[in-house]
Amino acid sequence: MKPWPAPRARIFTADHTVTCDNGDPIMAADVLADLRDTADALTDPTQIRHPRHGWDHNRHKITLPDHVVVLPGLLTQLGDMAYPGGRVDDTSGRAVPKSRPPGNPKALTAYLDIHIAVTRWTVQFGLGWRDTVESQVRQLLGAAPAQDHDDQLELLADMRRWLRQCEELTGLRERDPELTAPCPIEGCGQRTLRINLTGKTARCVSCGARWAEQETEHVGNLGVLARHIAAHRQATGEAAAVAWAADRERKAARYGRKIA
Repeated sequence: MKPWPAPRARIFTADHTVTCDNGDPIMAADVLADLRDTADALTDPTQIRHPRHGWDHNRHKITLPDHVVVLPGLLTQLGDMAYPGGRVDDTSGRAVPKSRPPGNPKALTAYLDIHIAVTRWTVQFGLGWRDTVESQVRQLLGAAPAQDHDDQLELLADMRRWLRQCEELTGLRERDPELTAPCPIEGCGQRTLRINLTGKTARCVSCGARWAEQETEHVGNLGVLARHIAAHRQATGEAAAVAWAADRERKAARYGRKIA
């Protein structure tokens, strides 16, 4: 499969839309709305309501006030998993115990990855640093409307990746199954392919390539990826059969009899 082509030139117009060099309109407002929704999912607390019912003295069923549980934002939950007992940038005033339980290494890796990415965007936008990563994400959202549309799209892709990491590690989303075949994109070749069975899509975590049933300019055809995976499995199976036969011959020569 050929590498992704370079993105087409985009031009801002007076009606707040973006047009490609072939005249196709792209609404900048849609990107900003997606950025706002993703940032809300990352930083805003989540309120969970559990309905409750009871019985009066006449044995009639009555509705009681809901039991409300407020969970911190996904980034805060991820930070608590990475640094149990308190983060360095935590300004909530919570007491930090002297004896801390071991953290989750996967959560720590994801949290540091998000922290580094947020820092990179902060420097790129020329913004100052705030107390927490959550407030910094909010600052990036506030600065996004003044940025180039391509930067907005890249920021949105990064925020969606952060959201996916948080949801997977906090148990809100099941991890996409991993494929053993290498990525077919030229210059990548990493074994980091993930497939979404529900959406019938696939992606490479390393290079960001995507595949779907309907091929577009930046999204490859899922059938082409399937043929690549089938060819890889066939080649792997043939290589394994040759290696197994050579091993049997080596053992037969050593022990003087045929090894099954």
